[in-house]
Amino acid sequence: MSLWDAFKGTLAGVLGDKGAVMPAVVGVIFYCFFYPLPYLPQTVRQVPVAVADYDGSPLSRQLERDLDSTRELHVTSVVRRVEDAVPLLQHLEIGGIVAIPPDFDRDVLRGTPTGVTIMGNGGYIVVDGTILGSTAQVLAATAAGPIAAHMLESHVPPAELLRAAHAGPAVIKQPLFNTVQGYEGYVVPASTGIIVHQLLLIAICILIGTWVEKGVWSIAPDGALSVRAFGGMLGALSILVFGALLFWIGFVFWFHDLPRGGNLSAAIVFCGLYAVAISALGVVVGCWMGERERALQVVAALSVPLLFLSGFAFPVESMPQPVVALSDLLPSTHGIQGLLKFNQMGASWQEARSEVRGLILLIALYGTLAWLLARWRARGRPSVGPHPNLEHPA
Repeated sequence: MSLWDAFKGTLAGVLGDKGAVMPAVVGVIFYCFFYPLPYLPQTVRQVPVAVADYDGSPLSRQLERDLDSTRELHVTSVVRRVEDAVPLLQHLEIGGIVAIPPDFDRDVLRGTPTGVTIMGNGGYIVVDGTILGSTAQVLAATAAGPIAAHMLESHVPPAELLRAAHAGPAVIKQPLFNTVQGYEGYVVPASTGIIVHQLLLIAICILIGTWVEKGVWSIAPDGALSVRAFGGMLGALSILVFGALLFWIGFVFWFHDLPRGGNLSAAIVFCGLYAVAISALGVVVGCWMGERERALQVVAALSVPLLFLSGFAFPVESMPQPVVALSDLLPSTHGIQGLLKFNQMGASWQEARSEVRGLILLIALYGTLAWLLARWRARGRPSVGPHPNLEHPA
């Protein structure tokens, strides 16, 4: 069979199979609208907090009002003791507790070291960070006025006041890539690589599993898989994966107004490498499993571990060395990091050389394995275990 015939036959096999076309086409489109929905609010707002006010002074009450006036926090209750607010935190009615110590007003005016205590739920790191950061800013702003007034009453020279106000260097926070510092801009671009990886891997495994179960490959009807037919098959599968990747980094990122286009030409070329690696791995896994129903069960269950192994949500360097070595064998590890570098950060080829080199090595590895396994399976080797359509004699 010629390369072109195998190319067309493979595309027809995927698009003509409802089980394969659902993840390969429908799933890719469906996820682009469904997956970003939980992250649309972008930032944490109006986190309910309780204030344990041990001071009861005008300054502590001013701090409570200032906390409630922020966009991030909402003071739902003011209690006299931390113990009164702990049940609210345990029942998730509030996100944290801000405890104002006794003599807070007096210590601020005297210049005595003091501060507030912040308690949160360790299971919600982002919420805890929001409460901590917002409270620190409000505390500094609330205490600034009384401190300045006290210094004036103490006849501190104006020059000394100005020097104290500008004692430290000005810090201007300017995010480079996730400019709105939101959830969607952080999670969705990184998840693109794993979404396409898993959906297309399932589709490829369904196609290969069907051929293995039947014992007849449409691109090798006589049982002899030629190099041209294998190349046509791999090319067709890669085109499907490549189209899904371009759909995401093109339309989806534009539709949701996500950071994009840092180095678009390099990102497109990198998508091509990533697509070939995914396709080759899909052929290997499909030949290994040999059953179309097994693909969804196995591949879908591995999505979260693959995301963590990519180093996006959890630093790979802190994992045991065997786990790090395993992550290097996954196209998703290099693909996610490479897409982030090229598309979001505008990296050069030199800056992303490790991801590019990793994908090229995986293409060689899985391409060779795919060729050997596909040629073996195309001879009509039965899949592992009994065929579901065969009737066994009593």
